[in-house]
Order: sequence, then structure tokens, then C-alpha cells
Amino acid sequence: MTRFRSFNDTPIFAARFTCNTDRIMKAPATIYKSAMQVSLDSPSYFNVGLISLPRKWLNACEWLLVAILLVQMGLRTAPQAWHTLSTDFPNYYLTARLTSEHYDTTRIYEWIWLQRQKDHRDIDQRIVGMVPITPFSTIVVYPFASMPALAAKHRWLILNFGLLLATLALLRSLTAFSWLDLFLIAALSRPLRVNFQLGQYYILLLFLLTLACWLYLNQKRFTAGLIVGLAAGLKVFPVIYLLLFLRKRDWRALAGGAVASLCSFAASILFFGWELNRTYLAQVLPATFRGEALAPYDLRAASLPSVLHRLFIYEPQLNPHPAVNVPWMFSILHPLLQMAVVAPAILLAVPGEYGSRRVRLEWAAVLLASLAISTSPASYLFTLLILPVALLWGSLREEGKHLWAAVLLSLYVAAGLLGGRSDGREGWTALVGVPRLYTLILLVVFSYLVLLKLYQQGESKRDRVVWTFALLAVLIVSVVTNLRHQQGLYADYKWRIAEPAGVLMASHPAVQADTIPFIAFLRDGYHSAIAGGEDPGFSNASDEDQLAITAANAERWVEHTGRESTVRSTLVERSDIQQAESPIASSDGRWLAFLREDHGRASIWLHALGQSDDSDRLVTPPEFNVMEMSFLPEGTLVFAADVSGRPSLFITNQGGSIKSLDIGVARYPSVSPDGHWLAYSQLQSGSWNLWLRNLTNGRTERLTHAECNDTEPVWTEDSRTLVYASDCGRGLWLSALCRRRVVR
Repeated sequence: MTRFRSFNDTPIFAARFTCNTDRIMKAPATIYKSAMQVSLDSPSYFNVGLISLPRKWLNACEWLLVAILLVQMGLRTAPQAWHTLSTDFPNYYLTARLTSEHYDTTRIYEWIWLQRQKDHRDIDQRIVGMVPITPFSTIVVYPFASMPALAAKHRWLILNFGLLLATLALLRSLTAFSWLDLFLIAALSRPLRVNFQLGQYYILLLFLLTLACWLYLNQKRFTAGLIVGLAAGLKVFPVIYLLLFLRKRDWRALAGGAVASLCSFAASILFFGWELNRTYLAQVLPATFRGEALAPYDLRAASLPSVLHRLFIYEPQLNPHPAVNVPWMFSILHPLLQMAVVAPAILLAVPGEYGSRRVRLEWAAVLLASLAISTSPASYLFTLLILPVALLWGSLREEGKHLWAAVLLSLYVAAGLLGGRSDGREGWTALVGVPRLYTLILLVVFSYLVLLKLYQQGESKRDRVVWTFALLAVLIVSVVTNLRHQQGLYADYKWRIAEPAGVLMASHPAVQADTIPFIAFLRDGYHSAIAGGEDPGFSNASDEDQLAITAANAERWVEHTGRESTVRSTLVERSDIQQAESPIASSDGRWLAFLREDHGRASIWLHALGQSDDSDRLVTPPEFNVMEMSFLPEGTLVFAADVSGRPSLFITNQGGSIKSLDIGVARYPSVSPDGHWLAYSQLQSGSWNLWLRNLTNGRTERLTHAECNDTEPVWTEDSRTLVYASDCGRGLWLSALCRRRVVR
């Protein structure tokens, strides 16, 4: 079979056929075979059937296509990337900057807390959020954290451009492609352009995985494992390569991967402390594996969990019309389908076999399978397709598989262009809303078919049987874990409060007569809003974020956040309180408590309503990092604070004495208006659940039991009913409001 020399010789842009008159006269089968071969004999011409065309025309067409794509990138993508922060780079930059400024970073994963830090630094980005990003990944931009945000992004883009060139050079060594081939592969990647525009780090990840593959093929397998472990610190899915190393019994590569993974985790603890990493491991990572870290019902993600959530799980606001409401189907099908996609990549690997072609195909198959089962596959993630597609295409070119190469490149382009759509996709129609998912699965199947060509009859069947049972055991554990997670998960649906349309997260609820003021997270920022009553909706159209709200009698106080936080009353005669956040009013309207921060650590200040601003008084000492507080009827405060690494509840009087309530790891205290009950959230097994404490006799009762977060309780005027925020059945911490009677 004739081999391709370069991208110029593939049928993706022109069909190069050779035809011979003698063969035509012999047999139709010979005609077909000849027609599918490429004539490389003539340096100046290529043949299409009986028509001979100059080879330079084809080269000119290919260069023209590259030029068009590069001009498009230069005129559209590059200016947008250079002049705007877009959506993703500020997440990494802000976290790295907080660390460089020696801020307490314990609460980085809290949406509103991080948004406040962004506003105080006047970063020109409407929304920031760290979920589901690993803490370690933000260390990469730490060298740029001292610069202004846009200047830091400029340096980041320059670094990424250099990494892209280095990646293409490595691919040239791996595949023997020409530079034209490589430029065209890169230019055809729409995700690559999106990655540049948003300032994401997938070019860095692409470089690391390509470098690891190059090292592995050059018999530097321990170093290759180190690079893979480093990549796993940036994004979790490269850890599947460690499973590949285990399957191949490559102990050097496996040891390198384990060492680098542990070092990445140690570096994360060194930069951010143990508590933030504990939050990631106990809450963020499990939610990410289930596809519940961000918008689980949004088909625009075009992921396995998003389509399964849409088909089988009812949610009052986000998915009121599933195909059928059987959540246990998600618990079974999600791990089953993930395993069906990934298992062949592991089982087709051959222990002890390190031939160049086999290793390249195994490397490509593992990466494609990892991308296909991703639970948060944003478009820029598929920048990584450049590596497996280049490896597969290089192998196909060696065999002269022209038609296969055309199919591969077509799927590659389609995977970058397609996505998902949520508009009007209800019930079973959700299945047609995720074309990119199907394209990725086809790419995975394609890689397995190519890999199967290398199957050897002498390979150990017993070894594959053992691995099959091991993977089956992992599948069973995953199903059981998912089913256990769903116990009680949807119980609070019957207590949900109707909210205005478009709310992504409802938080900081308050109670005022028959209405529920709260903070609404919308696509354009955070706004105060009203639920319940006769006129629910949003109460402002300010460009400033409004991040907290409280109410007493007929008055409300709202935290407006810009370069600093300011608490403003709805009564015009009230003066603003400067450098104040998270206000809480006493039920009688006499006192207002608020927080003031110093390097991410907050203290309680007390403001006597109706008096001058100089009546503000510090209540807690600096060693207490206060998070939330609530008034007792006589004016004393119950508050949540971090003193020794984990938050707990304390009580203080206005004289300044403080004592612990000895409750354990707890936050979000709320005292009933009659002073008899304390509601709070306690952390157990990675979930914040509601508890109720009788302040008269000290008895406690657990109110919620699901593996989700019920937080921020407030009492209605009757001291019997709680309004609280719950993310049960939703994305992590993207809560809705519930109203539940808890005292009979």
C-alpha cells in the first residue's frame, strides 16, 4: 500500500487517484483498487481518475485554507483575547492573586465570597467562580498575579502561544508530519481558538500530555509518568493514564505518576492550606464525578450526565418535564456508560508491549475516552483532541488508510464545531440535543477499531479476564455509591418556594411579612430579589453586585459591592455604612451587625440603628474569622467563626465575652424571634445538613439527612418555620429556596 508523505497527499482536500488503462481493461475490481491509491511517483502532478492536475494547485489550496483560518484567528479571536478578560482566566488569576496577597483562601469555592473579592479588585469580569477547578491549577498563573488582570492575561497568552509551538514540534517528532500538516490540524481546531479567547489552560495541558507521550516513546517512562501526574493536578482525568500504566505493568511510569500527583497535592496544601483542599476532596470532586458541579440539567454541556439528568431526574425549576422520573436509572446508567466507553481503552492495552505504533494508539484511545466521559466538557476542553487525532492520523497514513483518515478528520472538525442545546429540549427530545457527545463517542469507537487491527492472538486472555472482573467491581461500587447518594436527595422538593425566572442560585434569604427577600445569581451578576407575595421579581437594575440582604419591620439593608462593600438601607434617611458586608438585623430593628474583612478574615461590627455612624463597634477579636451571625432577642450574638482551622459556633454578649457552643463543625446560625430555637448547618461526610437546637434545654435534632447542602436558615415571625437555601438535586451550592415548618 502506498504511503502518504504529508497532509498534502490526503483525500481530505482532494482525491488523488491513479488510473492505468491496462488495469481498466482487466477488471472492475482492479479499477476500484487503483482509484483508492495515491500516485506519488510524479513530483509535479497528482491524478484524479484520468485527469492530471499540477500538485502545486493542491499545495496552494491547502496554504490558502490555513491562511483563511489564521486570518480569522488574527482578526477575531486574537483581539478579543488580548483586549478582554472573557470568562475563565479571571478565576485562576484571582485565586492566585489572593494567595500572593496572603489572603485567607479557605472560602474560595463559595460563589459570593469570591465574587466579592473580584469586585473589590475592580476586575472587569461579570461572574467568577472556582467550581470545579482544582486549587493546584491556579498556581500556574501565580507568577503573573502581581500584575493587573489584563496585563497578566497578556503574559499568559504569550506563554500559551509558545507552548503551542512546542507542542507542534513534539507532534512533528511523533508523527513525521510536515509543518503545513501541523498548522492545518491546529487551525481546524475551533476549541483552540476558544481556549485562546478565554485564557484557559488546556494548551498547557495539551503540551504536558504530548511531552509525556514523547518521553514515553523515547523510553523515559518514569519522567513521562511525572509529567502525567503533574497534568492530573491541573485536571483530574489524566489520572486514567495511571490506570493504563498499571495495566501495562509499567511500574516506572506508574511510580512517576504517583510521585508527581502527591507532589501536586502537597503544593496545593502549601499554597492554600488543608481546609480548602479538604473542601475540594470532600465536596467539589465527588460532585464533579457525578456531573453535579455545574448546571447538571444544561444540555449545552453535551455530556453523559447532562443528558441523563435531563431524561430521568425531575427538578421543579430546572427540569420540570423529564422523559420519565426514575432517578435510579441515572445512578445505574451513568457509571455503566462511562465504563463502556473507558474499559476497552484499558483492556486493549498490552502489558510489556512498547512498540511505537501500539503505544501511540493506546495513548490516543485513553485520551479520547477520557474526553468522552468528561462531566464538564466545555468547548475549550477539546483543544486536547489535537493530540489523539494527530497520533491516529499518523498511524493511518503509515498504512495508507485514506478513507479512514478522511473519516477521522471529519469527526475531529465536527467535534470542535458541535455542542449541545437546551432550548425546548424536554423529555426524550433531549437525546437529539447533544450532537457533540455522539461525535466524541464515534471518535472513541474509531480509535478502538484502529487499535483492534493490532490485536495479537498470543496475548493473554487470562490477564484480560482478571482486568474485566476488576473493572466490573469498580462499576458495581460506583452504582452502589450513586444509589446511596440519592437517598433523600429530592425530599425537599415539596418545600420549594417559587422564584422569579432565570435565577441560577438563590441565597441569603430573609423574611419580611409574607415575602422572602434574597440574593439572586443571574447570568449578568448578583441582584436582590423577592420571592413569595403578590409581586415576586428583582428589586434593582444596578450594575453593582448586591451580595447580601437582611430585613426587619418594613426596612431592608443590602450590601452593594464595588471597590468596597457598602450596606444601604431602603429608607432614604439612613446613612450608608462603609466597608461593611453580610449585614444581619435584629428582629426588633434596633441593631445591625455586619462584617469587615482584613485579608479575607472578617470580624463582627455592631451598628446601633438610629444613631450616628461613629456608634459602630468591634465585637470579635482578630483571631476569630467570622462567617455568619444571628441575634438573640436581648441583643447577644451567635456566630460562626474559624479559630483553629474549621468553623464552629460561638456566642458573645455586647460586653465582649465569647464562649463556644461545642457543636462541632457548624455554620449558618439562626436564632428564632422568640429566642427558644437555634437552627444551624453542620458538616458531616461532606454535606451541610440542618440541625435544630433547643436553647432552653440544649437538646438537638437533625432536620435534613441527604448528601447535599441545606444552609442559610432564617426564621419566620412565628418562630416555627424555617426558610433556607438547598442545592439538593441541583448543581453544587447553586441553591434554591425552601420553606419548612420545623416546630410543632
